[in-house]
Amino acid sequence: MERRSEPRSGTMDDVRITIDGVGMRCAMRNLSSSGCMVECRDIVARIGSPVELVLLPGYVAQGEVSWQLGESIGIFFPKPISAGVVGHYALEDWMLRGDWSMANWRST
Repeated sequence: MERRSEPRSGTMDDVRITIDGVGMRCAMRNLSSSGCMVECRDIVARIGSPVELVLLPGYVAQGEVSWQLGESIGIFFPKPISAGVVGHYALEDWMLRGDWSMANWRST
């Protein structure tokens, strides 16, 4: 049974994430205003651990680990993120992105 209140947009982006004070780069696989799923290697995340996710330059989403299955980690955002940020990452909108997101985002 689906527990999400809104659909998640598929993504294929690397993002900077901090879980329980440990920073790393992870692959974000989907995103909605209330959460996302990332894939991170070699980490065991405790349910409820605090998460910071850098989504855009200067835009950091605060969340918490809601589940982990292998390398996949579910993150819940208690304060929903904007629809504009979700739309920026949506696979179906990738052609509309500005050049900065591909050039600068990958280099950080």
